[in-house]
Amino acid sequence: MLNILVPMLYLFPLVLAYVGPKNFGFGVPILVYAGLSIGAMGVLLWMVAMWSLGSSLAVLPGTDHLVTQGVYRVFRHPIYIGIVLTLSGLFVACGSIPCLVYVFVVVIPLNIFRARAEEKVLLEQLGSAYQQYKDSTLC
Repeated sequence: MLNILVPMLYLFPLVLAYVGPKNFGFGVPILVYAGLSIGAMGVLLWMVAMWSLGSSLAVLPGTDHLVTQGVYRVFRHPIYIGIVLTLSGLFVACGSIPCLVYVFVVVIPLNIFRARAEEKVLLEQLGSAYQQYKDSTLC
């Protein structure tokens, strides 16, 4: 069920932004470009993070080894950071207040919940190796 629900929660604001009224850049043209730039960086981070995980990429938390290469050298949760940057940038570019509210009320808390659940499982599975990794990286 979570395999379907979680992606749908990311898809909903995209559909809302597509069908809803648009006030590109909230009437400030530079915000369109800034938002698109932030969104592009988010997509790039998201894709690089998924590529870095390779065969360790999974919907449910758990692994038999720790991935610490690529963007995972710096960030523990680059996919979630990428998702938030992508959606936020897009919605700033579109000038969509309801979608930005959705990111702050649903997407960010969902990502925090998922990150904490993953970290709990990884600490149980990998112990001190994961704790050392956690201590040496950003969110």
